[in-house]
Amino acid sequence: MTASLSIDDLLDAINETAIISETDINGKITFINDKFCDISGFDLKELLGKPHSIIRSEMHPSEFFSQMWETLKREENWHGDICNRKKNGEFYWVNNTIIPIFSNNDGKTMRYVAVGFDITDKKRIERELQLRNKEFDSFLATTNGFCKLNLDGHFLDIGDSFYTMTGYSEKELRKMTLIDLEVLSSDKTKNIWMKIQKTSKGAKKILKSFETDFKHKDGKIQPIEIIATYNHPSQHYFVLMRDISERKHKEIEQNNTYKQLHHLQKLESLGRLTAGIAHDFNNILSSVIGFNDLSKLAADDLPDENALKEEFIYNAMQIENASKRAATLIDQMLTYCRQEVETSATVLDLKPVLEKIYGMMRGVIPKNIAIKTTLSPDIFINLDETELYQIIVNLFVNARDAIEKPQGEISLSLNLSNIVSAQRCSACEKVIQGDFVEIAVTDNGSGLKAEKISRIFDPFFTTKEVGKGTGLGLSVASGIIHKAGGHIIVSSILNQGTTFQLLLPPQKNS
Repeated sequence: MTASLSIDDLLDAINETAIISETDINGKITFINDKFCDISGFDLKELLGKPHSIIRSEMHPSEFFSQMWETLKREENWHGDICNRKKNGEFYWVNNTIIPIFSNNDGKTMRYVAVGFDITDKKRIERELQLRNKEFDSFLATTNGFCKLNLDGHFLDIGDSFYTMTGYSEKELRKMTLIDLEVLSSDKTKNIWMKIQKTSKGAKKILKSFETDFKHKDGKIQPIEIIATYNHPSQHYFVLMRDISERKHKEIEQNNTYKQLHHLQKLESLGRLTAGIAHDFNNILSSVIGFNDLSKLAADDLPDENALKEEFIYNAMQIENASKRAATLIDQMLTYCRQEVETSATVLDLKPVLEKIYGMMRGVIPKNIAIKTTLSPDIFINLDETELYQIIVNLFVNARDAIEKPQGEISLSLNLSNIVSAQRCSACEKVIQGDFVEIAVTDNGSGLKAEKISRIFDPFFTTKEVGKGTGLGLSVASGIIHKAGGHIIVSSILNQGTTFQLLLPPQKNS
């Protein structure tokens, strides 16, 4: 025995699930059901007598509604998807059928009834699929290779472009797995094959995107992006690959630009702080020197037989010496801040200047450290000679302090250098290329760790013990070199030594 469904039950079911509205021939609302109110957020009083366009989302062009009305005026049913707007401004989609209702008297259209169903979730899923397909199509357009792998990671099918991408022949690849191509590093807890295998988990097809580094047969490392999926019926992995070297290069450039900007901002703030401290300290020091001069005059007036006279004069000399050292430190701080008085840059013939510096340093460098020079003649730069002395002497002192071996060596070289392959300045991190005058100071001392090289030009940073360095020498040197249009490259091997290359624009002898 079967129960029959009454018309009332059917109407109730439709009313519960369908969005129903009725309008007159001008499009003004004459009826809406509860489902219409629930989804739109409007109540009955807000909509009755209002044009149906009150819920229009402006998502569709005017031609969309013109064509809809043309269909209805031909007394034909209209069917389509419409995006409407809720009272709170949110969009929702309805799959609508609009039916003309005819008069019994003259057979003309007297009103329209619209029956629709909410398809917002369906439209959202369609949109997501469209975006994914667009991304996938974009990936395919730039794909450099594809392959099909079995459950062990061995190659089943290989695209022709994959051979070019890896440098291996088909015969070679057939003996390899995907893992053989990947460059594994300590920071990778999971290799790419383990990630690809995860696409086989579950019954649904899963597209996964990964990035890794592959090694070409010639040894070249190239970053690649992989999209992988698993085919359950045939039990294989389908893998698409593309070279992302250019994108990674741009990311590195952007990161370096950010680091340069951050470094400059840090130096600017430190410069302002240092300049303020230096000026204030200079005022205090002037007072100390002034009162010390008065103490010296008072000591000179004491009778020679006064036992304290010699002690007063000695103390005054110690204060004067300490004040001179403090004044030198202030000059370094102000030089770093580029607040110093303008120096007199001149065209220098470097070989004789460096020979004088060598002669001076030979007297202060211990005899267990050999000094070697290789100085090319007739090389000129535009720089203040005192500033050049300051830089080279600082590098020699640093080299001396880094040498802990019984027999050490410091070399000073001068030549013209053409930098063809792009290198980066160790201080400002800008890319360097072109012709330069190169002054290099090399030692065979303790060397520097890579993470310290990036910091040695920061003001007040020093690798020396407390009390053995101010941390300003290299900051000042960097300021002078860069002000002259040059750069500095530092290369170092731990426990083997360090080289400082000063690169300056060459000048013609005037």
